[in-house]
Amino acid sequence: MPNQRHASSMLTPDFDTYPARPIASIDVHPLGLEVRYKDGQVSFHLAADLREHSVADDTTHAVTREALLDPTHIPEGFHISAAQLADDGFVKVTWSHKLTPSDTGQARYYSGWLYQTGLYGDADFEADLSPRLWTAETFKDIPRIDGSCVIDNEDEYFRFLKTFIQYGVVLVKGLPAVPEMIETLPEKIGVIRTSNFGRIFEVKIKADADSNAYTGEELRAHTDLATREYMPGLQFLFCLQNDSDGGNSTLTDGFAVANHIRTTDPQTFNLLSQTPIDFVNKAKTSDYRMTVPLFHLGRDGQLDEVRWTSWLRAPMRGSFDEMSRLYSAQKKAYHLGNSSEFKACFKLGVGDMICFDNRRVLHGRTSFDPTSGGRWLRGCYMEREELWSGLRMVARAKRAR
Repeated sequence: MPNQRHASSMLTPDFDTYPARPIASIDVHPLGLEVRYKDGQVSFHLAADLREHSVADDTTHAVTREALLDPTHIPEGFHISAAQLADDGFVKVTWSHKLTPSDTGQARYYSGWLYQTGLYGDADFEADLSPRLWTAETFKDIPRIDGSCVIDNEDEYFRFLKTFIQYGVVLVKGLPAVPEMIETLPEKIGVIRTSNFGRIFEVKIKADADSNAYTGEELRAHTDLATREYMPGLQFLFCLQNDSDGGNSTLTDGFAVANHIRTTDPQTFNLLSQTPIDFVNKAKTSDYRMTVPLFHLGRDGQLDEVRWTSWLRAPMRGSFDEMSRLYSAQKKAYHLGNSSEFKACFKLGVGDMICFDNRRVLHGRTSFDPTSGGRWLRGCYMEREELWSGLRMVARAKRAR
């Protein structure tokens, strides 16, 4: 027998919980509904879209919470005939058309859901999560997270996720020094991504190394897998041993470097954000290639990604003048990214995990002597969207308390 639960028993057409938002007034417009709240906010809802998201058995599946209607079900001229604020704070809407045999021609909307889905900005977190740029000097101001709390303490985990998003990096100190921890913390956030290095990769000396990461050589500031169409969004590196001479970790805020170039040398910034660069991997078993600018801008013109691995650049093509200008621009960026002004340097301790945005934060290490002691990190990748999903899930749980 199918599940007998009914959508009409739900408050909202999703799995979230929203605080009630007292409504001051509602107004019906030819195209939809305007709701004014007592806190001064205003939300707008297109009539056809509002109908698709109504809580009704013929609109929202009671188990999956996914919509059963789409725009093809909405007739031309569909509108709201009337709307009123009910005594319980819900908004009751009467439609111009009934769409199905069981359609009552009316729907009720919870104030918290209207507020959340109708504002121009997202009200999920009620916190400023915009990027906070940092340099080598201000790196020390980024909150360190207590590894003994982050796994089981919801408030500390929420702080960890917010710090991760704001700064693009978070250092978790003192986790249990067991190999499986590289999976335990990332999987609390979301799904680990497999790459050509495997699901989990071991950063240690390898006799038949397929990357300089598996040697004792210095690794200058870089992002991983710049040759892939979808460069991993997040990276996690967990320290299980680090008693060799050298081998200090380095981190650089690529957004801070790009912003510095943008404000001090707009011509170079424009060149690096508009001119594609050929990235090519060098491996015996794969041949990935990607052609994109060093700096990628989002739809709003703000920096969205840095793709930065100097040793994976292919030989340049073009006129002498074009190649010379682009080469000089790259050289300036690489110099800044590895400078003492922007690159923080520190020693990872056993049980420490660096978590960083691989499309923003450049990482590396100083060279080390493999004969002086062992150095063993375990790593994995994940997508940015997992981080935001994880944060929303914690915020949802906090609202449901």
